Amino acid sequence: MASLTFNGVWKRYDQVEAVKDLNLAVADGEFLCLLGPSGCGKSSSLRMIAGLEFISDGDILLDDRRINDLEPRHRDIAMVFESYALYPTKTVFENMANPLRLRKLSKDEIDRRVRETARILEIERLLNRRPSQLSGGQKQRVAIGRVLVREPQAFLFDEPIAHLDAKLRARMRGELKHIQKTLGTTTVYVTHDQLEGMSMADRMAIMREGVLQQVGTPHEVFNRPTNVWVATFVGDPPMNILNAEVQAADGGLVARAPEYTITIPAQQAAALSSARLTDNKVQIGVRPEALTLSSVRDPQHPIAGRIYAVQPLGDVEIVDVRVGDDRILVRTELGTISNEDMNAPVFLGYKPEKLYFFDAVSGQAVY
Repeated sequence: MASLTFNGVWKRYDQVEAVKDLNLAVADGEFLCLLGPSGCGKSSSLRMIAGLEFISDGDILLDDRRINDLEPRHRDIAMVFESYALYPTKTVFENMANPLRLRKLSKDEIDRRVRETARILEIERLLNRRPSQLSGGQKQRVAIGRVLVREPQAFLFDEPIAHLDAKLRARMRGELKHIQKTLGTTTVYVTHDQLEGMSMADRMAIMREGVLQQVGTPHEVFNRPTNVWVATFVGDPPMNILNAEVQAADGGLVARAPEYTITIPAQQAAALSSARLTDNKVQIGVRPEALTLSSVRDPQHPIAGRIYAVQPLGDVEIVDVRVGDDRILVRTELGTISNEDMNAPVFLGYKPEKLYFFDAVSGQAVY
């Protein structure tokens, strides 16, 4: 096991800067998720750790050892790709044993490691089968097993379950987390799926267009996003964002828009007063679960809108409400709104303590 550190790392492809001045530390034994949309630089960062991509600038350290110029086979790091890359003519045992044979380990040691890893992954009964006789989930476990037998200092996962169906992905998330915690091996996991990061990682590193946006636990990133982009990227359904102008009123502050006026609670108002907002423009963030619906306007439901769509999801439903030019998602109990209520008037309420505020120009969090 070992720590991993990025010190001012850049990755350039001709004129394209895929990773820009990345500074990030992964603790010994930590499960860190590199999360972001396609093209954000997360896979390039992972491949630079593995030695599959040249580092344009900066250093990557494994513990305190600079590994920039080490060949991949000398880094003692193992990587699992999205594709299984199993040898079709070899058995599961032979696929898992292959990297150990290349390292010229003894027959007894190879047998011990393969069988112990198969036990951890619960694939002992599959050792004599070939890949064509396995399901997708079984193939993925074999691919993971081929990495585990090496007993490396760090694991790298590049979207390893992206191609599996939803039910199998949910199961594999639990299995991968269990394996990582059982072994305690430092792990960097790349995905574009924020549900994977939220459910598996000790910490998440959110990237956008090659730039690290925020690092924190899933709880920290969800509850205290550093900017409006992170706020809308993490969470399903995503955070709603409303545009307004901050104004003084009755000794306090309000946020005004043509369709509504929101009284800003004292604690948030204090932060906004000292924030020096650009032209007093603000973006208000509120998550769908922090909103309520009513068929009548009252002090607790001041925002008027009309039903746009209703999405039932088992015991809850997502109600899509049009407010002026904005669309606002509300997570509520099943049956609150019926499909016959399309375009009907509705009024939104909110939990004041659950409001987020961002500078409308920079997008940075104010509160």
